[in-house]
Amino acid sequence: MTTPQEDLLQLYQRVMQARHANIEERKVLLFDKAEEVLNALLDNETLSEEELRILVERKDLSPEFLRRVASDKRVLASYDIKKHLILNPKTPASISLKFIGQMFTFDILTVMLVPAVAPEVRIAGEEQLCRKLSQLSLGERLTLAKRANTERLLAMLLDDGSREVVSAVLTNPFLKESIVCSTVRKSTIKPHLVELLALNGRWSCRYDIRYALLRTRHITLGLALHFLQGMLSKDLRDLSNDPYVSMQIRSYIKSNLAKLSMDKKKIF
Repeated sequence: MTTPQEDLLQLYQRVMQARHANIEERKVLLFDKAEEVLNALLDNETLSEEELRILVERKDLSPEFLRRVASDKRVLASYDIKKHLILNPKTPASISLKFIGQMFTFDILTVMLVPAVAPEVRIAGEEQLCRKLSQLSLGERLTLAKRANTERLLAMLLDDGSREVVSAVLTNPFLKESIVCSTVRKSTIKPHLVELLALNGRWSCRYDIRYALLRTRHITLGLALHFLQGMLSKDLRDLSNDPYVSMQIRSYIKSNLAKLSMDKKKIF
């Protein structure tokens, strides 16, 4: 057991050592538990970018220390360190918000996929991606379509002009029925989204999506006839008087309403 005085002396010695430590000494000091030592390390001008990255990846540091790290000129000049600072859950949100706009597309997506990232940082990341979306290549949009995890971004990708992108979004595990339905209800819905949804086993079996598809001008009569067999009587009557439903389909519903709705409570 050491005395408090001895502990204090040892701390002082490590602090003094850290300010001028060589690369071998720094290998140990980088993992020191005392932030006084780590602050002294930051004063060491020979500290490398790799060593700074090791520091910012530590999850046991205080927000105050990380705030100081974020203001270091070596950190401000390093894209990689700024990225790792954002990924550290202890980094103050104000720092992450300052750097998130400087990140590349897929690094922003990586940040958004980390559960511990502050909500305001995730929202800022989403805003950045939504702004960039129209300028991204097909390959980049395809990757986003498979990995994106926010409603706004998924809705925009679902409305993409590329059939490939939309097809990829439909396989995204974060995509919700509510997002699909709201996109289908848009007047700007793309024909390929209607077709892909109608032929997709995961989504075409859902009642609300079928109902929404029946109200689009792009639904074919053959698909409409298939979906109508599963509609409730109340919804059939609504569809037969809905101006958004094609005249051909409305006429069919009206002429066959009795047959289609033999049991008002039953879904065929």
